[in-house]
Amino acid sequence: MDNDVPTDELQQVFDELSQEEAQEEASQKLESSLLSDSDPEILREREREYRDDEKHWVRRNSWLKVAKEIASDAREKHGRGLRYFTLPGFYRLDVSLLLKEKLLEVEFDADGTTVRSAYVAAFESDPTKHGRMVGHLPEFRLFGLSNIEDALTVEANPYYSQLVELFPFDIINLDLTTSLTPAHEGPYSKTMKAIEAVFSRQAEYASKWALFLTFRNVPSDWETQTLEQLFGELQRNLDQYPKAHEVFRNTYSENTVSQLSSKAPERCISQAVAKWLVDRANSHNIRLNSMYCYSYQRYPLGIQPYLISKHVFTFSRGQVLPGNIPTKGTPRQSWMEDNVITCIERHRCVDVEEKLYRLSENVPGFLDQLRAEISELCHSIA
Repeated sequence: MDNDVPTDELQQVFDELSQEEAQEEASQKLESSLLSDSDPEILREREREYRDDEKHWVRRNSWLKVAKEIASDAREKHGRGLRYFTLPGFYRLDVSLLLKEKLLEVEFDADGTTVRSAYVAAFESDPTKHGRMVGHLPEFRLFGLSNIEDALTVEANPYYSQLVELFPFDIINLDLTTSLTPAHEGPYSKTMKAIEAVFSRQAEYASKWALFLTFRNVPSDWETQTLEQLFGELQRNLDQYPKAHEVFRNTYSENTVSQLSSKAPERCISQAVAKWLVDRANSHNIRLNSMYCYSYQRYPLGIQPYLISKHVFTFSRGQVLPGNIPTKGTPRQSWMEDNVITCIERHRCVDVEEKLYRLSENVPGFLDQLRAEISELCHSIA
């Protein structure tokens, strides 16, 4: 990678962003604005996401490693590249990185060298941003103007059937800007229903696949009843499986979920979410293969800093012992207990801020390289 990115190119990117943010702020003042019901801070954060050093480090050092592993399996079993489902953001850095590494399933123009389209399903709910992104190349198989939850769960949604036909995917990247259960939505949120739909549609996929989940981890954002249920389910598993309880105690130096939630609520939420995801996977006979966990603080202007949690899972279809009598649900398998243990044992979240600080201290030019790649990917969209 070339570390010497011209200053004028970087300044051009920052100037463009500043103009877009100013336009966006102005649109918030208009009563007729299509975005008048949106949270302006969330919109600004999503537009700024390409400058997020922490996010790109996770993208390059975790997501990309997993993507290469999944791509190898897809090539071996299916003779193709990755099929990818994402919330891309304006600069769609995740897609550009996968294209740069030649991991996606693509179609070429007649010249045989220019990528015309990529097997990507993506959604953007902001009409203004969607309109600006439509012209980006290469094209996606599906680029919908909708929130992802409705596209996954509401049959009347104009993209519902198209999205169903594109499943299964090799990687699903749910890069959310909120908690999984916003307080105003009630116990079983649209986002949780959407995640359930993902597992349902991936259930028969015979190959290994990955789920990348990002969410805003602020206890006050969450619906209280949901957290109580998530914490309760985690505690029941600790009571049910002595090995899981032992691993929990070794990981957190606490004996109960309530003790952990009192001492470190964000960490307890992250653990409970991981456990819930594994439960939903197991209910569809999907087995957890690996899990990685990351977190870092965001420091938005004018509001309280908050924690971002990132989970990286790989899954495969589970095996049911042939001696089991078929039932409406999957009978409890021994590997399901192993999955509970794994999601606790592997929940050792990397503090990405601390990681970047140490790398910048010990590796000359490290941050310059990271930011150079960000700039390169920003300029790669046509």
